[in-house]
Amino acid sequence: MAAEIKTVSDAGIAAEVGIEPGDILLAINGQPIEDILDYEFYAQDDSLEMELQKANGEIWSIEIEKDYDENLGLEFDGVVFDRMQHCKNKCLFCFVDQLPVDMRATLYVKDDDYRYSFLYGNFITLTNLKEKDWQKIERMRLSPLYVSVHSLNPEVRVQMLKNPRADKIGEELERLQEAGIEVHTQIVLCPGINDGKILQETIEQLAEFYPCVVSIGIVPVGLTGYRDNLPQLRTVTADEAAELIKIVGNYQSKYRAETGLGLVYLADEFYLKAGLKFPPAEYYDDYCQIENGIGLARILLDEFNQIEPSLPDSVDAIQACILTGVSGKKVLEPVARRLNRIKGLSLTMLAVTNQFFGGNVSVTGLLTGQDILNTLGSNYEGKRVIISEVVLKQGEDVFLDDISVKDIEKVTGARILTVDGTARDLVDTILNR
Repeated sequence: MAAEIKTVSDAGIAAEVGIEPGDILLAINGQPIEDILDYEFYAQDDSLEMELQKANGEIWSIEIEKDYDENLGLEFDGVVFDRMQHCKNKCLFCFVDQLPVDMRATLYVKDDDYRYSFLYGNFITLTNLKEKDWQKIERMRLSPLYVSVHSLNPEVRVQMLKNPRADKIGEELERLQEAGIEVHTQIVLCPGINDGKILQETIEQLAEFYPCVVSIGIVPVGLTGYRDNLPQLRTVTADEAAELIKIVGNYQSKYRAETGLGLVYLADEFYLKAGLKFPPAEYYDDYCQIENGIGLARILLDEFNQIEPSLPDSVDAIQACILTGVSGKKVLEPVARRLNRIKGLSLTMLAVTNQFFGGNVSVTGLLTGQDILNTLGSNYEGKRVIISEVVLKQGEDVFLDDISVKDIEKVTGARILTVDGTARDLVDTILNR
């Protein structure tokens, strides 16, 4: 893969010096351009020597004088131009290893690339970093990074990642600390392996890295029905989830008093498992691990509470159905109850059991078209069925199993409406606003 230029702005400097779409950017000031970070870092200088390969194979060397930080007007296809760094671990709980066969090839890609961590918040393990990667992180101050820790006990981490290099996590965090890099950390909780005393020790040791470590997110292990020949694991029980909530609550009180931050946060699923109410917004601070399923429910419920005073007392006859995963139904039930107090509105909820993945998978984001088809059947013909776009491939109306929204409408006769996951969009769609 090369740094092929996709577009050149007519108003940019690059167009003035003859750079064209299809040209390949090789280097800036002698520095190879392997990703978008290299380009943005080295292109800031006010004096540039750019080496390019033209479509006919000619190598051009172009000198450019510009204002510091002035945009050259180049866009590229993608953000990594050499090759994505893949995961070299064999984690006990790896979700990719638990996927059924014959799905989209991209779903089986195991990303462990520090560049995607910085750009998109993907969690990485640090086990595949070479010295040149470390130097780039330090030189460019790539902060924050998102790191899957799981345990700071070297033996336990090696056991969980099944990689002898996993025992260096303490040293690696120290190096990031010395470089001034902020780190958001993740612990995938596997009962019987990294819970109990080991978990508490990990939390306490990670907290000692503050303000390098600015968050500790704890999420439950996800298990599908495709774990043949994989290590035996189990999910947390309701009692274990309730005890964990109590323990983390105590840590939050301690760290909030010391640092002003709760520092350690639990995924929404633990509260659903324990049957307990979600904590208030203050618990989540700046919602720094929202993409990890930590605080999503609280944001939605608080947004709905803000909307509630503006809800109408009555509407012309409206019927609608919210289709969601089993976990999502529990979150949305109080919203549905309040909406059904609107005279003229008949709102139902339909939870889809995830047969495709099986196991304990109950989140809405992993629903497939086939399970939705099986659940809807012919009972919703002509009816409005609302689903979150989180179930669809980004930018497309296609589910994980490549069944499309149109396919479902054609087979079931239902009118499928997608919403963006916010309470505002959900309410507006239900009320035809």
